[in-house]
Amino acid sequence: MHRNPLRMAFSAGVWASAWYLFGYLIIGTVVFSTVTTMAATSVSLVIVWAGLPLLIGTAYFIRGCVVMERGRARSVVPEGLPAMEPMGAADGFFANLKASWQDRVTQRGLVHFIVLYVPLFALSTVVFAIWLSFLGMITLPIWYRYLPYDFDGQRIHGMAWGYFPHGPHGKDAIGIWIGSDLSAAVAAAVALVLFLAWNYVLVATARVHATAIRVVVTGRDPLSAARRMLETPGPLSTAAAAPHHTAEI
Repeated sequence: MHRNPLRMAFSAGVWASAWYLFGYLIIGTVVFSTVTTMAATSVSLVIVWAGLPLLIGTAYFIRGCVVMERGRARSVVPEGLPAMEPMGAADGFFANLKASWQDRVTQRGLVHFIVLYVPLFALSTVVFAIWLSFLGMITLPIWYRYLPYDFDGQRIHGMAWGYFPHGPHGKDAIGIWIGSDLSAAVAAAVALVLFLAWNYVLVATARVHATAIRVVVTGRDPLSAARRMLETPGPLSTAAAAPHHTAEI
């Protein structure tokens, strides 16, 4: 990430992250619905044996979705993700069925697309919606004057944030009213500052998504490198543990 917020705003990473999260809102929903339907249908039809080939198809479909998400993650992880583990070879129908569902990518993909869908979707929706709102508010001085506002049989133009039962300057008015070029310019300046700060949250959220799919692909703890470093003895401890030889006189 850039330390300079202005450079950050014009970097490709911000816009790639925004597109990546927006794409998840659509693609993630479609994949969640499809995988859930296929898995539920396959399991329910197992009793009449028709679900067994569907289970194999579901496993391969899940792997295909993992490949797709791995490719989408390139927009926020330019170096890409590690190669996927190959599915174990098997001969025969039941051996293929067993191998397809013992495959760790299939198992982790099922958890990712079904269990993690709700938290990832909620996180993406909130972060992207706030980012898009700040971006839109920067242009407020251009379009605020075209918003109609009716009260007590009157109509004026401006943007209201709050409760204004008798107009922006009437009784019981609570909130912020933007009805002049000055107020719109101030609001746009505040939105610009918030937008520049929120870009870091947007990029971090996209990387959370990429980390989640990385775990599906590799099955490794994303903090494993740090854990190994903490658990590995350092040079001082190695030197202390080495035997000391006393020179004979």
